[in-house]
Formats: sequence, C-alpha cells, structure tokens
Amino acid sequence: MKIKVNGNEIEVTGQRVLIEELREMGLQIPSLCYEPEAKHQASCMVCMVKDVRNGQMIPSCSTFPQEGMEIDTESEEVVELRKIGIELLLSDHGARCGACEGKEKCKLRELSVQMKAKWTRFGPIAPIREKEQIHVNGHLYFEPAKCIRCGLCVYNSQNGFTFMYRGYDMQIIIPEENKKNVDEKMADLCPTGALFVHELRRNE
Repeated sequence: MKIKVNGNEIEVTGQRVLIEELREMGLQIPSLCYEPEAKHQASCMVCMVKDVRNGQMIPSCSTFPQEGMEIDTESEEVVELRKIGIELLLSDHGARCGACEGKEKCKLRELSVQMKAKWTRFGPIAPIREKEQIHVNGHLYFEPAKCIRCGLCVYNSQNGFTFMYRGYDMQIIIPEENKKNVDEKMADLCPTGALFVHELRRNE
C-alpha cells in the first residue's frame, strides 16, 4: 500500500495505525493518550495530522492508512492546532509543575515546553482542588488535579480506575474497593504526574 506523507510517497503495510508508520519514518509525532501496546481511545488530539484529500484533521493514533492517502504532519496549520490542543489541556490542568512529584516524566510538561504553549491562553475551565493525593495501592498515588482524563488508566486496569460523569464534568476516579486491583506500574502509562509512585514513602 502506498501513501504520501508531506509530499513523499512511501509504502506501508496498512496493518498499523498511522502514528506507528510515521514514527518509523523518523517523524516526531507527539501523543498523550496513546502508548504502544496499551489499550486506548483517541482523546487528546495532540497526535493529529491532516488528510490532505478532504482537509480533515485526524488522530494518527487511531487511524489506519488507506491506499492513496495524503498526509500532512508538519504544516503551520497542523503544528498550531496541536499547540492549541495542548493549551486546552493546560487550561483544565488544575495544578502547576513546581512541586509536582511526577514532573520528570510528565509528557504534558515536555510537550508544552517544546511547543511553547501558554497556560493562560484559554484560562482555567474547571479548577480542581490542588494537592489532593489519593493513596491507591502500595506506593502508588493519584492526584486528580493533574489528570487530563486520557483514559489510559481506565482502559488498562481491570476493575480499577473508572469514569464518572460525562462531557466537561467527566472525571476519572478510583473506587475504594478497586484500589487493590491496581499495580504501581500503572504510573508508567500516565502522561502527567497524576499517577505517581511516592519515592519518599517507598523509602520509609
């Protein structure tokens, strides 16, 4: 199967989503709600690319190549819309990086710096109480204020995290009876510092 990427024709198998094909080409496609081998649903749109044939912006993490597809990954339009996606997430991110225990592995922080995104562009949408740290299991903690509701912890835990409410009010929660089902390794999937292993308490 042949597709065009930024004007260059390439051959792909069609068996993998676009983000994997594009990354294999050496292109830097950002993502927050996607992790290879993990269950996910497109939500952040930070990985968006443009389908030149119809002008639509599509999530590369959930779109499979089609014969004759023409993809744009690097135009000013695509880059700017990815940046807006990051800034919308920041506007709903009720926390700051300074004292965050997960900041060293935070993809949101990393992409914000790379894209020169502004915290203040859209202002706060839904402030959440800061510094509420919920003990999950072992040394794993959940800080809702830093959650961008990507759903990775929901889709990849069995009887663990779950969604509550819908639309702008939607939240991710961990019912008390489900905490024992969540492993500390879940922190590795989280694209922010919302799920983190408390190293100080590990060493106590």
